[in-house]
Amino acid sequence: MKFAEFDQYSEDMLMAQYDVSEIIGHELMKGEIREDFLITTLESCSEPKPYLVKGTLSDGDDDAGQLDIILCRPHSHLRKLGTQCFVSKDDALCVIEVKGNCTGKDMKKAAAKSVTISNLQGHATPLYGVICYKVALELKTIMNRFGYSFDSANKTYFDNATIPNEAEADWREIEYPDLDFFVSLEDDKKIFLRKYEFAPGKYRFVRSVRSPLIQELFSMMRGLWIPANQAPTP
Repeated sequence: MKFAEFDQYSEDMLMAQYDVSEIIGHELMKGEIREDFLITTLESCSEPKPYLVKGTLSDGDDDAGQLDIILCRPHSHLRKLGTQCFVSKDDALCVIEVKGNCTGKDMKKAAAKSVTISNLQGHATPLYGVICYKVALELKTIMNRFGYSFDSANKTYFDNATIPNEAEADWREIEYPDLDFFVSLEDDKKIFLRKYEFAPGKYRFVRSVRSPLIQELFSMMRGLWIPANQAPTP
């Protein structure tokens, strides 16, 4: 389909920019450039554009520390200092942690950051997850940590929680239950995992098989931004 061609172009450009930016030796600057390019790419999914900023979330007393990308609600009251924004937790729809080469330690830190955000006072908690260009873990390891097992006979991953009448004690444990999504754009490890309510009060992760994978990112952004943008102005 023609739309898929344009979306594949966006995904390929993201990865090409990642590779080109490797020539920059200053790690902080390199990370900033990659985040800016990702923001520009995500902004292209809707008009009016999603309001994406860098900064932190706060409840007025405590804050979540530095955050890579924040999707804000329309009409948010942003306290700006240079390129950074001080955002009320209630004004945030989604927070994205961006990683060049994601490690297991990065995942643990991200999960801890999600708890920090949840613990801030507020009426609503934004989605929180990780987007990485590459990941320093095997595909099987990643899937295992999000509750999936590998069927070697069929060469497929499955979540045994979805097997009818499977005892809950036999479900594979999820190591990062506080994340809402995980995205890897690396070839041979392309993954989009998103948390969903499997049963009342019980959450698992579903893996998308759409291609190009960036379509899922666009859909998630649109699914958050468009309803918020159509809501009455407070």
